[in-house]
Amino acid sequence: MTAARIYGPLISTGDLDGQTRLFTEVFGMREACRTHVEGEQAAALFGPEVRAAEVIVLNTPGTNNGAMLCSFDPPCEELVRDQDSRLAADALKVIDFYAPDHAAAVRHARERGYAVVQEEAAYELEAGAFREAHLWAGDNVATAFLGGPADFFTGYAQVRDRVVSEVLSISSPVSDAAPVLDFYDAVFDWQVIFEYAITDASLAAMLGSGEDVQLRGLCVGNSTREPYFGLMDYGMSSGAASLRGRSGPPRRGLVGAVLLADDLTATLSKARETGGEQAVATAPTDLEMAPFGVTRAAVVLPPHGVWHLVVEATNPAPADR
Repeated sequence: MTAARIYGPLISTGDLDGQTRLFTEVFGMREACRTHVEGEQAAALFGPEVRAAEVIVLNTPGTNNGAMLCSFDPPCEELVRDQDSRLAADALKVIDFYAPDHAAAVRHARERGYAVVQEEAAYELEAGAFREAHLWAGDNVATAFLGGPADFFTGYAQVRDRVVSEVLSISSPVSDAAPVLDFYDAVFDWQVIFEYAITDASLAAMLGSGEDVQLRGLCVGNSTREPYFGLMDYGMSSGAASLRGRSGPPRRGLVGAVLLADDLTATLSKARETGGEQAVATAPTDLEMAPFGVTRAAVVLPPHGVWHLVVEATNPAPADR
């Protein structure tokens, strides 16, 4: 039995409607529920600075994956990541989706008003030729369209007959991957499921780097057929700044990820044993939220300080196609 799996990104936003449009119109998700959390419950779940929160759970039809969007009271204007910190480590960066027809997916986004799809990267991996384009939307939330060999993505994406797939992965530049890998193994029973390396001028240009990039990625999770984290090192000679401690509400942007666990108590116990008391940032809090039902949730912090909202949920039913 797996200890936990990734549901999808956790996004703090100043524009719930705008973020909802992005993920429904461009990435094919559907709204599963809206929930208002306030008072002691909001502070316990999201931190003492939060008086209230509006929460939207999105789902990719036919899967158990999606995203969670949150808007907080009082509002915060501070972002986790901005254009000047695009290459900084220790905060999540890009939400990846497979696009079976890469050009059509980019066109689909542009036709819906998202004209800021940036310069594309084209690079070679052992499996073949890949293309990648990034879309930076509100709150500096970055998403990526990935194109490449259909046979390769058969082992990764569940959804391959639409404009884009479900969330494939969430990239996570890190200053030091080793302690993060150890924590993920001990607490969530995750392993490295794929490794890759890219040295390509078009990638450096897309990332906005002023120097060569020698990217090394370690994909970590239960399986390539579920969303996973891509722990990355850009391999720049100047090193990378760290955003450690900035991920989490009420700051806005891609603040973390939502995880589903069979046993929240056991998961929190493993986190404390592995990372100390500081590895559990919030106490278990009751909540009712489709598609998870009546349940409990708490926040776990791995060594790089990224928020992991762990929801106790046993095999929620996938949304209809």
